[in-house]
Amino acid sequence: MKTRKKKKGMYIAMLVLLGLLVGSLYNSLNGNPLSKWLAQRELQHFLAERYPEKRLRIEKGFYNFKFKNYEYRVKEIGADADKGEAPEYEFSVGGWIPKVRVDGIRTANLDTALMERLSGEAAAELRAAFVRRVPAVREVTVQLEVVKGQLAENAAWTPSLKLDEPLYIHVVTDAAGASKQQVAEAAGEIAAVLDAGGYDYGHVTINANVMDNKAGKDGKDGKDGYGYVKYVARFDKGGKVSAGDVEEVTK
Repeated sequence: MKTRKKKKGMYIAMLVLLGLLVGSLYNSLNGNPLSKWLAQRELQHFLAERYPEKRLRIEKGFYNFKFKNYEYRVKEIGADADKGEAPEYEFSVGGWIPKVRVDGIRTANLDTALMERLSGEAAAELRAAFVRRVPAVREVTVQLEVVKGQLAENAAWTPSLKLDEPLYIHVVTDAAGASKQQVAEAAGEIAAVLDAGGYDYGHVTINANVMDNKAGKDGKDGKDGYGYVKYVARFDKGGKVSAGDVEEVTK
């Protein structure tokens, strides 16, 4: 009798476990009704707060399992809506506490030409400053956003520019002879430069690369001249990097 009860208990436990696994797989691929409802409610609040002057309608969304986001098309309703000319925008909402990750209206109104110029000026300035403290620095890329009309078209880069989103900074260093500890120390030097200069940055990624000496930096023969990544270090403003935080990338 005890053996029969034990087998029955194990059978039930296996069914429960299987149900949990199937449910988890389904949620990872399709989301779930509660998270979908929360995501749509967050988007409704976001649109009402950020664009109160616009008449917007949220179209049916879908779950993007690759990025774990809910993707929506938002249509602007206006005088041209009946003519089929109403603008449509892509929005993405994700996270345990849902937040809008992609704002299609903002994206449509970015001043890409000005952004490209200012990003280049900021990158050149930072590269020069970083190299003085970290000679292994080879390349710096800066991502910033400027909405049309936010700045004058002839605005020059300066850390005091009023942007509504912090900078994202990517740094490539030469990993020749470097250890995790040295990469962590380089991250500390880079953070010190940014903080001393008053830069409003959000996230910094450092790739310490084994350089490809066979390719020039002009990208000929399909190569970019920066080899392959050996170490990766990441930090946000106010954060610190230790040797244990540095990720070693296996080739």
